[in-house]
Amino acid sequence: MKLRIFLACRTSKRLAREARSSRRALRDHLRKEFALIRGLEIRARGLRLYAAWASGGSNVIQTCPEDWPGARLGDAAEISIQETLVVNGRSHVP
Repeated sequence: MKLRIFLACRTSKRLAREARSSRRALRDHLRKEFALIRGLEIRARGLRLYAAWASGGSNVIQTCPEDWPGARLGDAAEISIQETLVVNGRSHVP
């Protein structure tokens, strides 16, 4: 009887060790596959951006600094003051 218990314990330990090994191998394989997929997605995104840029901008909106609306430091100061005067939805005008 003790021999059967000993063999059962030994077999269970071996099976548990094999299960851990298989789980580790699967995890490493999945990591490698996900890294490959992520690298391919990054490469595809870069190539799409390059193709859009190199095509002359037919489907890319290109902006130049002169197209941007002019902003002055005074405008920024006024906006900052207005934001500080409004607290909790109430206007605190001095």
